Amino acid sequence: QSAIINDEFKIYLQPKWDIVNDRLVGAEALVRWIKDDGSTIYPSDFIPLFETNGFIEKLDFHMLEKLCNRIRDLETEKKYRIVPISVNQSRILINNPDYVKNVEKVISRYDIDIKHLEIEITETVFFDEKNKMVEVVNQLKKLGLQLAMDDFGSGYSSLNMLRDIPFDILKIDREFVS
Repeated sequence: QSAIINDEFKIYLQPKWDIVNDRLVGAEALVRWIKDDGSTIYPSDFIPLFETNGFIEKLDFHMLEKLCNRIRDLETEKKYRIVPISVNQSRILINNPDYVKNVEKVISRYDIDIKHLEIEITETVFFDEKNKMVEVVNQLKKLGLQLAMDDFGSGYSSLNMLRDIPFDILKIDREFVS
């Protein structure tokens, strides 16, 4: 909690590059925990713990807020061509019954162009309560958001699942390709 208050969770943008046309087409917002002493804690060291203790919900929403603020700043500056930026949303956060309403409030509060934001959800979100998650995804689509499925093929995925879930982007897990 103190790391959120002290703004120690930072957004790093990882570019998405179109290698055919050799141009930037998007970015993914990655979280890094930069402590006051300058040391970095990487997500692999804190995300599993936060998923276990429930803090991931607070962190994910905090990152969504920070990203919307960054997008608004970029839109206001008008110095750069803005590409869609994706942000990961955890299973715990998406299971919150107020999730879609809260996302809509953040987008409205920052008054950003919806085309600059993508929501990224891991495939495993759909393993337990597929019908509920499909409804959440459909509600996000109604807001006009682009949706990406992350880590497809990392679990017990089925290509049949793709016909039921309206994702715009499919990020295939390295192990699936192997």
